[in-house]
Amino acid sequence: MKNLFLLLIISIALFSCKEKIEPKETSKKNYKAINDTLTKNLQLAFDKDAIIGFSVSVVDDKGLIYDKGFGFTDIDQNNPYTSNTIQNIGSISKTLIGISLLKAQELGKLDLNDPINKYLPFKIVNPNYPDHPILIKHLAYHTSSIIDLDEIYGKSYVLEKSEHEENEGVFDYFNKPETKISLLEYIENSLTVKGKWYTNDTFSNTKPGEKREYSNIAAALCAQIIASATGQDYQSFTKVNILKPLKMSSSGWSSKDIDTTRRSKLFANKEMMIADYSLITYADGGFITSSKDLGLFLSELIKGYNGKGALLTKQSYGKLFEKQKVSEKETDGEFGIFMEFRDEFLGVEEKIIGHNGSDPGVMTAMYFNPKTETGKILIINTDTDFSDDVWPEIEEIWESLSVYENTINK
Repeated sequence: MKNLFLLLIISIALFSCKEKIEPKETSKKNYKAINDTLTKNLQLAFDKDAIIGFSVSVVDDKGLIYDKGFGFTDIDQNNPYTSNTIQNIGSISKTLIGISLLKAQELGKLDLNDPINKYLPFKIVNPNYPDHPILIKHLAYHTSSIIDLDEIYGKSYVLEKSEHEENEGVFDYFNKPETKISLLEYIENSLTVKGKWYTNDTFSNTKPGEKREYSNIAAALCAQIIASATGQDYQSFTKVNILKPLKMSSSGWSSKDIDTTRRSKLFANKEMMIADYSLITYADGGFITSSKDLGLFLSELIKGYNGKGALLTKQSYGKLFEKQKVSEKETDGEFGIFMEFRDEFLGVEEKIIGHNGSDPGVMTAMYFNPKTETGKILIINTDTDFSDDVWPEIEEIWESLSVYENTINK
């Protein structure tokens, strides 16, 4: 009787295990179907024919869920754009400044409340408020009172080669290779009284810390301060403290860091390629990566938001995502350290955290939903100003990714 009872218990246990396995297997089949639907919808969006090439990734805190590329990396449409294709990603690059800044603080090299002039060989002062020092946190929150004047910030864009017929008449503000200088020289020329491009108009008529006004130059200055404080150039600091720990082996800041055979060309439109260029203020927009590699970074951000990140302490991640709002009068919403909190993006209503970017031939987005703990990445090699058809296609891509996210999290 005892043996019969044991046999009955074992049978029930085995039956229970079987019941638990079957839904999981069914789930896998549904998951494939959901992925196939997303691929179909993204292909339909691409078939609208305004974007030359793009890739997407969807991740959670465990890693990659979906990744795929569409279109091409060259004008002759011989090379496919894949999730391993690399290109510069615009202002998403600033999110690496945020991680680096807090890492430098953890290492005791600086403090967010320090004045910036503590780490510079020259003085930077808002001439309208000379007694109010600009602090490091002002750079991180875009409240430094430093303004991006086109005639000054445009000097950051430098051609890789002297002559590029494909660039003629498209982006005439690109500068010749011989004008390229170091980031420190650029900052000195732009923001110090004795600088050759200096003008009082580079600073707003508001006190540092009083108003949020997005500034690329201020972000690049923040990267320079990290380098000065740590005694290590910013590129190397990010490699040691971000890229290597996350195994982002396809990413870097220049052609010497990456496999150039996997790099996409950039385009004004379907008929016109953009000349190869780089940024003197590289830290604010010149990071080169793929959607698959960037997915590793976004997955880490999701973990960090939940206090389980590997790059920073729980306290530092808390600071990274701590919501700021300068005043109730501000219309720029809430923000963190080089992080945006949004209630809507590209026509889709969703509460997300992250950043987007744009540059000549570039449009990118990297956001995660803290509720679903799922993130989305979009990287495009086509400019958004030379065709009226590009934005509707981008919006359709993002909507498809959002529908996919909602479906897998039901």
